[in-house]
Amino acid sequence: MLPTMAKEYSEGIRRALAADKPREARLAAVAFQTKIATYLASTLASDQGTEQARAGLALYTSSRATFEDLVKILSVLRARDALATFYDALPLKIDNFDDKAVAKVDELLNALQAKHPDALPFALSVLIARLTTPWQLIRLATKAANSKAATDVARTPYAIAVSMVLDRVDDKRMALHDALKRKQILVAKDILTDIYAVEYALRVRINLLDQSAWGERLNTLMRAVTEMVDAEVQSVPKHLRNVQHVLDSRSLRSHDSLIGRLTFLAWKGHDALSGGASYCRKLVARTSTTLADFCD
Repeated sequence: MLPTMAKEYSEGIRRALAADKPREARLAAVAFQTKIATYLASTLASDQGTEQARAGLALYTSSRATFEDLVKILSVLRARDALATFYDALPLKIDNFDDKAVAKVDELLNALQAKHPDALPFALSVLIARLTTPWQLIRLATKAANSKAATDVARTPYAIAVSMVLDRVDDKRMALHDALKRKQILVAKDILTDIYAVEYALRVRINLLDQSAWGERLNTLMRAVTEMVDAEVQSVPKHLRNVQHVLDSRSLRSHDSLIGRLTFLAWKGHDALSGGASYCRKLVARTSTTLADFCD
């Protein structure tokens, strides 16, 4: 059945494109998606159908994840209209995912999940691509939590947002590896700066992170990053070791600076520090004696 549907779809699309009829091509694509969704839903509704699907996929690959991908495809096809509505409702770029923006997106996501509970990860994938600063996706989870403790954040419907941000850190880790392998040091520098910024954001905005699975994963990723950077620094000839390597510069980890530490304290003790992060930044402009006393 599937081969027949695929052949009919292919021929129909070819005719529409050859005749320069894009609307007809789009309608054919929608009709084909509907047929596939109906077929998959019917097939996977029974244990026998599920086993047949698994057996069919096993002819092409031994990966068990392939069947899970098939289920995800079905979820996307079922929710495609709702996802398209969500997609159209989002700004093309979200420069600052502040409280107002979070509330608006939360409203859109609630409407989506009311009809398609399984569509959340796909909606968040659309959202994170619209964020100028992708790690801000975690604000959906931290804003919905009773506290900033990792255990409370993990209980929210948007906990998956934290895992998605960690996925991006992992992607950047691999990009860093490729850049270093090609000796693209300036590219590696930018990637490393982004990694450090995301690490800092996660540690600032989620309390007791190290006591969670998220923290364990982040620590593992950062150890891998550190090992790569150390290996690159050590590859520099000994007679040049007195010149600081660009990847070993403290400026890449701006949160380790005084302003960074003060901002960290402001986020962690927002109620204790009047004015929060802005208050700490003002302190930096004061005398070094005042700053030293504050840090003590």
